[in-house]
Amino acid sequence: MTPREPAIRSLLLRRIPGAPSAFLAAGTSALLATAISWTAFGPRQLADAVMVYLLSIVLVSLRFGYGPSLLAAVLSVLCFDFFFIPPLYTFAVHDLSHVVTFGVMFLVALVISNLTQRVRAQAESAEQREQRTAALYALSGELAAAKRVEDISQIATRHLFDALGLHAMLLVPTSDRSKVRALPGQNSGLSNNEPEANVAQWVWDHERPAGLGSDAVSSSFKSYLPLLASRGRVAVLSIGSRDPARLQSPEIREYLAAFANQIASAIERTDLASEAEWAQLQMKTEQMRSSLLSSVSHDLRTPLAVVTGAASSLLEDTIDATTRRELTETILQEALRLNRLVRNLLDMTRLEAGAVRVNKEWQPLEEVVGSALNRMEDALAGRQVVTDLALDLPLVPLDAVLIQQLLVNLLENALKYTPQGSPIEIRAGVRAGGVEMVVADRGPGIPAGEEQRVFDKFYRVSGAQGGGVGLGLAICKGIVMAHGGQLFVSNRAGGGAEFHIYLPVDGEPPSPEAPDPVEEI
Repeated sequence: MTPREPAIRSLLLRRIPGAPSAFLAAGTSALLATAISWTAFGPRQLADAVMVYLLSIVLVSLRFGYGPSLLAAVLSVLCFDFFFIPPLYTFAVHDLSHVVTFGVMFLVALVISNLTQRVRAQAESAEQREQRTAALYALSGELAAAKRVEDISQIATRHLFDALGLHAMLLVPTSDRSKVRALPGQNSGLSNNEPEANVAQWVWDHERPAGLGSDAVSSSFKSYLPLLASRGRVAVLSIGSRDPARLQSPEIREYLAAFANQIASAIERTDLASEAEWAQLQMKTEQMRSSLLSSVSHDLRTPLAVVTGAASSLLEDTIDATTRRELTETILQEALRLNRLVRNLLDMTRLEAGAVRVNKEWQPLEEVVGSALNRMEDALAGRQVVTDLALDLPLVPLDAVLIQQLLVNLLENALKYTPQGSPIEIRAGVRAGGVEMVVADRGPGIPAGEEQRVFDKFYRVSGAQGGGVGLGLAICKGIVMAHGGQLFVSNRAGGGAEFHIYLPVDGEPPSPEAPDPVEEI
């Protein structure tokens, strides 16, 4: 609760003092003014005595309000007559000119009391407006930072209770916007029943206030306000109090109207943000779909056209055995190309869906590298592959199948984007907290500024002639991230690219089990 909120509540609920203590103080002030005037001036200085009485009336008016000041004015006239106007100590008046004095004195006291009360009311009104503005400003500041309707509901209910002691509940529309419902876990502080739910639904349907303090369904013990924004209704605000009379106060109703406008604007802003986010997601999805279709359609059409042409040629009886073998090999190569394409698409889908499970086991890195090279043996024919694996490589917790797929993708990438016969290097060594593998080639390297973009889905370096849909490196990055590692690329001195794979080594590998002892016979 902000420091100003208790003051708001006291200002909105304050009444003009009318307790017996206020009237007692008014009577005491008249007696005190009489004592001061009698002691200081006596019955011969009537003008000075009148000034003292008027001063006491002004003080009572400033402190206690209009009613006690009227009592002070009447008592002052009576005391002035009794103690200062001959004959003394009686209310009889022999000189009728003193009656005019009484009348002027009472009239001046009345005017002063009225003016003083008006100034006091204006000061209170100004203070009330300032406090209300400050509270609404604080509310708007918190609502501006709210990202969800649930947050807005918590902020609104807290401010209403702290400032006015009112229990509030936010009712939001259902998905089809035909009905309103309370947010999960929300408690209004008052009992809910079917009639009250019907009143809230009526407010949503008619977009008009209802309940206590309004013209519609005034028998309800709650007040319901429709929250209307620039695009229409957004929610319903339910407000209740243990003291129903407080909901009928004009000051509180005015404050609630401003409060409702703030909440409605905040809810509309969250709706617009959600719609913008959804539109951006749809746009990205559409872009992804277009990229996928444009990439996959070409890469699928080309091998399918080759396979179809080769298969139709095989049906002819005029081709010789050599040509038939060449066509069969062509079909096999294009079928393998299609298989790699579909495999990459499926792997990327599984990575993004979180369906890939990393089954880490302590493995020697040499075996994983060897398995990847064996798998690529035919494709690497005619290439010099240099391996440089450090002798002190530790066991590494990894999924051997996924890391093997990672190395295969990097080797295929090197084959596609480097000249025929150029060498490929695979290095591995210990790095702080883990191991680092490097797959290096002697191709054209990576253009400046594209070192990170090459790992994006469907991205291919401009001018690349290697073919593919741009998923191989994206899959590599997903595999490394699933292992908690890092993957980046840099250009080599003398030409070519180096792909660095860092895999962390957490924990200690299991100690080798001792062999079972041989029983002696």
